[in-house]
Amino acid sequence: MDEVETVGRDAGREHILALDALRHAKNAFFWLAVVAIALHLVLWVIVRWAETPDAAARWQDTLEWMLAVAGFVGRASAVVVAGISVLVLLIGLNARLSGTAALARACVWSLAALALVVPWVRITAEDMAGIPSAFFEAEELARRVGGSMSRADAFFSFVRFVVCPILVGVSLGTAQYWFHAGYRRMTTLSTGRLPIREV
Repeated sequence: MDEVETVGRDAGREHILALDALRHAKNAFFWLAVVAIALHLVLWVIVRWAETPDAAARWQDTLEWMLAVAGFVGRASAVVVAGISVLVLLIGLNARLSGTAALARACVWSLAALALVVPWVRITAEDMAGIPSAFFEAEELARRVGGSMSRADAFFSFVRFVVCPILVGVSLGTAQYWFHAGYRRMTTLSTGRLPIREV
């Protein structure tokens, strides 16, 4: 066996091992983001259908810290998922592995999810109108959901507190699908021929 071929096979195997380690980390942060999204949706349902405004007010402190923790975990997880997707794409391109087209799609979708969770309101000037993040805080939830609302307010509240977090989940899920497709192609056609574990 040629020495260059042996070195190339070892390098390919190292690339696949690196991809495998990154895949495990990405999956962990993906599920953390999904849990954060689910918690936001559950808390919205609880506040929306609380029997009285006083019942929701009693849980205000608990809502505040739960939404704060879930918001931080969700945003941080989306950042990590997007970062890992970019890193895996760069490794795949550097190693000239197949499947990089699917990984490029995964990067685009993970970056879309990241764009939805960045709190744009806090980045812009205080007096400038901006688009809020898909994750919300207890104060905003109590202000926009409590009491009776007009049809238009109810619709916009639903979009703000339900559709936006679901869009993050859809973007992350689509990124997960394309990552799986690219990873599978890379590991199936690589010189290292590592066993494939499902994403």
